[in-house]
Amino acid sequence: MNTPMVTVARAITICIAATLGFNAAAASADNLSREELVAGPTLKYVVPFQDLDLTKIEGTTALYGRLRYAARMVCEPIRSRQLALAEKYRACVDESIADAVARINRPLLTQYLQLHTRGDRAGLAQLAKAH
Repeated sequence: MNTPMVTVARAITICIAATLGFNAAAASADNLSREELVAGPTLKYVVPFQDLDLTKIEGTTALYGRLRYAARMVCEPIRSRQLALAEKYRACVDESIADAVARINRPLLTQYLQLHTRGDRAGLAQLAKAH
């Protein structure tokens, strides 16, 4: 019995809430502070991963890299050397990645994020050897 294969294009959209969004129209206004630029529409970045096998560490690390890049892109408008905004930027990136990983809901990716977040290099090495 031949059953038709259904191909599902897998992708995740990284979104930043409106409070962390960036109003591009306001970006050119010289009289606005950086804090005032942080209000605006939600930014989105689509991360395709249909080409990756998320049961293998290679696919998982590749997707994590894509998610990290996407998070940096959507959080870029609030990046600053000012301590308060720098902390918001880091939190934005971390929360965006964690949210995307939760929505993708793959065990190896979740485990990779947990080890990466803790800075557990030994755990990451063991995870790579196991898969």
